[in-house]
Amino acid sequence: MRNFVIAAVLSFVAIAGCSSRSEGKPNEQEPSMTVDEVERGLAAKQVQAVDCNGDKLRKQLGVVPGAILVAESDTYPASALPADKTTKLVFYCADPG
Repeated sequence: MRNFVIAAVLSFVAIAGCSSRSEGKPNEQEPSMTVDEVERGLAAKQVQAVDCNGDKLRKQLGVVPGAILVAESDTYPASALPADKTTKLVFYCADPG
């Protein structure tokens, strides 16, 4: 589980950097969390993982248990989001391209 969380956090960092550059924006400081912070947040239910991978990658790499699965990059049901609006969302994707 810890290795998967590490990969998810690293993917999140890669996505944040790619999305800023691809939109032509300067590389701004993106919010970040350490693997330990994510792991503690998941355990304490203060963090919600959001899986932005496609079905093929999910079958290959697995899914963080309890993650919200986003099938389309711009649409997913609002009901899938945590009711507690203070919950941090940690988005991850293995292939941001």
